[in-house]
Amino acid sequence: MLLEPTPIQYLGKLPGGQDIFMKRDDLLGFSFGGNKCRLAAAFLEDMEEKGKDFMVSYGSPASNLNRTVAGMCKSRGIPCLLIVAGEDGDQELTFNRQMAAAFGAEQVECSKSRVAETVGQVLEELRGRGYDPYYLYGSRYGTGNEAAARKAYQKAYNEIYKWQNESRIKLTHIFHASGTGMTQGGLMAGRRGAGGKEEIVGISVARDRERGEAAVRRYAGDGPEAILFEDEYRCGGYGLYDRDIERVIGEMMDSHGIALDPTYTGKAYAGMEKWLESRGTGRETVLFIHTGGLPLYFDYLNKKRNPAV
Repeated sequence: MLLEPTPIQYLGKLPGGQDIFMKRDDLLGFSFGGNKCRLAAAFLEDMEEKGKDFMVSYGSPASNLNRTVAGMCKSRGIPCLLIVAGEDGDQELTFNRQMAAAFGAEQVECSKSRVAETVGQVLEELRGRGYDPYYLYGSRYGTGNEAAARKAYQKAYNEIYKWQNESRIKLTHIFHASGTGMTQGGLMAGRRGAGGKEEIVGISVARDRERGEAAVRRYAGDGPEAILFEDEYRCGGYGLYDRDIERVIGEMMDSHGIALDPTYTGKAYAGMEKWLESRGTGRETVLFIHTGGLPLYFDYLNKKRNPAV
């Protein structure tokens, strides 16, 4: 069961003078929380509506989605298989992978260049075993289930909109880590439906602007809105980070006892600060959505203690 709506916490002022709030989706209440809990629940609902009986998910070795889907399937007695795609030879045994294994999910490794091929092979093999599998991204090429994903963060946006009305605090910007485009697309769809006015800014954790905007548009659905997908704070690519991101992680833990990770939330928070420093006026009222990833924080601590790991 997810604990919704998640709280919105005031953190104080940013260096540029902006008031900063944080929506604590890391406290959703299932398997370390995070945006992937909302998404996994939406996919499982869609799976049940379609009468499927075997869940197939895909992600990197650090995937929060794979871990959350595996846990949610275990809790509901649904068989689950995870496709884990890394660069050739890079299949790190993260805490997320270890947790997924503990939940009993099968895992199939492949390189990033063979994802579609591997998805097709897995689905065919499961059908041969007598299952009617559900691939959460839709087709082997990752299209078809956009509407299911969109619903999850349409609902989250409605929580934010209701909070603004009740608190009489009007946000000017909503920031978050943007990867697959699901979270940002759902937020944009929710804003469109509610008539909100905030700027929704996705800080890319990996993709360049062209690919990122295309992904967000797929999940946002039809609409004339501009997509604010910022790719200049990627720090070289997925999972890479620098001292500034580490500084943000340390300060957030020291000041608020909140864990950020270097792959998603720490990178996005640091990017948000830089975005506001260069483009803000100091009068903004900002919401940062903490999209979770606590096991990745533990991976980060483990690497700091044991650099060779």
